[in-house]
Amino acid sequence: MMLAEQVIDAEEPVFPEEEWGATRRLDFYGQNIPPLARAMRRLLAEHFRRRQLQPAWYVTGPFGNEPYRQFSEVEDADDLPALIADAGPRAFGRPAFAERWAGVYAARRQAGRRAEFVQAGLYDPADIFQTHGCSCWLILADEQELAGRPLPTAWCDLFAPRYERSIVLNGDGDLPARLLLANLAHDHGAAAMTALGRNTRAIRSGGEMGRAAGSHSPERAALYVLPWFWARNNIHTQRTRILWPRDGAYVTPLVSLGRRELSPGAQAALDFLGGPLWAATMESVDCVVADPRHARAPLPGPLRWTGWEPVRSAALDDLVASAAAHFRQGFHA
Repeated sequence: MMLAEQVIDAEEPVFPEEEWGATRRLDFYGQNIPPLARAMRRLLAEHFRRRQLQPAWYVTGPFGNEPYRQFSEVEDADDLPALIADAGPRAFGRPAFAERWAGVYAARRQAGRRAEFVQAGLYDPADIFQTHGCSCWLILADEQELAGRPLPTAWCDLFAPRYERSIVLNGDGDLPARLLLANLAHDHGAAAMTALGRNTRAIRSGGEMGRAAGSHSPERAALYVLPWFWARNNIHTQRTRILWPRDGAYVTPLVSLGRRELSPGAQAALDFLGGPLWAATMESVDCVVADPRHARAPLPGPLRWTGWEPVRSAALDDLVASAAAHFRQGFHA
């Protein structure tokens, strides 16, 4: 059976969190990027069924429901999940969580390391987080809308005045996605975000950009910064071109962290996250697999991100806040 059919045929699990608002002590808790959320819920339910396990588990849906509030209100370590999967990492890498619960989650040396991930520093040097893959942001160009202007080849090209009000960025409201903004500001400085703001025409979701690029929509622009998945799903390919920046595609790591002693359900979930079925699922939505033993799709170019030290530091919050202020200054000018 093909992977897409496996996901479609797998039964959607029913969670008490979504049925009647209950919360539980969990063996496994998962957050993911939207294109993977439903697949993780369905395939993991089937994985547990095949292993004849009935763990307490929850995976957030594609629309961002978050009944556990990322465990920010937990007072007892026993109420934390045995295994957590995250995209970012978001709250679970921040000092407020990591310092409070230091020693709860154990280091695990990760086997099978892909060269591109090593070069980008995507494996946690402390081995607390296991890196299973990543999603990527790329540039999608509408060559007709460029009207003779050169194609960008690196992220810094997006700050050039020739692209004024010609870029659509992945994000929400009047800001790019937090990790995208963090990557750009980390590499180029918060002040450079004013130039990016001036060049930005709109902030849109990946799906909206994928539909608009190369179309005859009045919303179209010359350049789009969007996830690889949505760039590959653009239907106007005769008028668009996917660009992989020479300094590397910015990424969102897909990671997990677990206790030293895992419950049977948590161990089964960790086996699933590191296994060939989940690797194939990630690749099916244009994510990059971290374990070279399971990776099938070659990469067109390098990967890039802020690194683990900023993620674990409160300084990243300060950088993003400053970058957001500079971006808005240019965007609303």
